[in-house]
Amino acid sequence: MKEKTKSQADRKLIKEVFATDPVDWARYPDGKLSFISLTGQKFSYTEEQFENIREAVRQERAAAKKLSSNKIASKSKKEKPTDLSATIYPPK
Repeated sequence: MKEKTKSQADRKLIKEVFATDPVDWARYPDGKLSFISLTGQKFSYTEEQFENIREAVRQERAAAKKLSSNKIASKSKKEKPTDLSATIYPPK
């Protein structure tokens, strides 16, 4: 029987998906990934669960990025430069 492993790749994956640096983590022979958060809570996910969470986080980040870029584009369209010279120096 293969033993559990602890790789930096799994640590990086946990940080990417959950935005936290785990206190400890382990990958089990059946593919389950477990980690302990900074609050002391232990989380365990099967490979399928982890991939589902990873995909949901990816979609959420993509939607947030799209919303942010839409707000910037909308704001720049509303902010048309005004020509104050006509106000300061009215035409004769």
